Amino acid sequence: MGSSPSVFVSYAHEDKELARALADALARHGLRVWIDEGELKVGDSIIECIATAIADIDFFLALVSEASRDSNWCRKELALAITGVLGREGMKVLPLRVDRANMPASLADLFYLEVTRDNVGEIATRIASDIAKHQEEQSGRRGAAQREDAAPRETPTRPRTPTRSEPGASGRLPAPLREDDPIRIVGIVAEGVGRPRYDGTRGSALYRVPLRLSRRPSTMWSRLFVETWDHPPSFTTMHRPGIASVSGDTIVLNGTTVDELEKYHVATLRGVLDMVNRRVGELEAQEREAAERVEQLLREHEERIREAGSRLKFD
Repeated sequence: MGSSPSVFVSYAHEDKELARALADALARHGLRVWIDEGELKVGDSIIECIATAIADIDFFLALVSEASRDSNWCRKELALAITGVLGREGMKVLPLRVDRANMPASLADLFYLEVTRDNVGEIATRIASDIAKHQEEQSGRRGAAQREDAAPRETPTRPRTPTRSEPGASGRLPAPLREDDPIRIVGIVAEGVGRPRYDGTRGSALYRVPLRLSRRPSTMWSRLFVETWDHPPSFTTMHRPGIASVSGDTIVLNGTTVDELEKYHVATLRGVLDMVNRRVGELEAQEREAAERVEQLLREHEERIREAGSRLKFD
């Protein structure tokens, strides 16, 4: 993973002091922490921001206390994280129990830690260590899946359970994504779609529309996408520069509508994605060629040194 793991801290207002101390301790371990106290601005839609944040995180840290069990917002955040609607594949929910609170049924099968105001530093160290282990395991599973997909297929001699890349009872499922596959849009993040204000002011009928990507793009891909969206070689009359951004594995169109997306932006998005995927492929190929050229020059340099060492005599 190219950047530090991201952690969303879910907590009740009554546990704010503990949550802030924990967030600060996690940040000292190099983790990127999302905690609503510092992220929300006046006028932000709470549910939109929470949905977008959860859609973009790697780990969801739930502080479970009696107060959080009674909090509608905490229950909503936990539901968003646990359901497959927003959580990306591989996202982990990490429960922490506060003051021996009763754990909710949705977390009954997950191992949890006891956290108090006195052991915040110790718990943060344990969480950082476990996050590193989770990521190593996930990376190993991805590598194994890629190796399995690349291996030659043998003709089965008896019936067996279909794999992801083989047809099943309901038809053919897509093969696992490779890291070098072109990035595509897989759909709308329904829970993250904004709500129009409809207050009569200019633009009050517009809202945010997040779109899930097939995988998290590189920083270069994200930058080129925004640049290409803002300055495409051709665009529809409804194209508006400046409304597109990339957050994690999500493209966010701010200031549009689903109708505009369907009528106008889909065509532009297709063209932009094709251009960006092609350009990123070209740049990555150039980087590989440059790296190979440097390796070749270094090998030639080492060979010259060896040859010179065998020729030169100093006595």
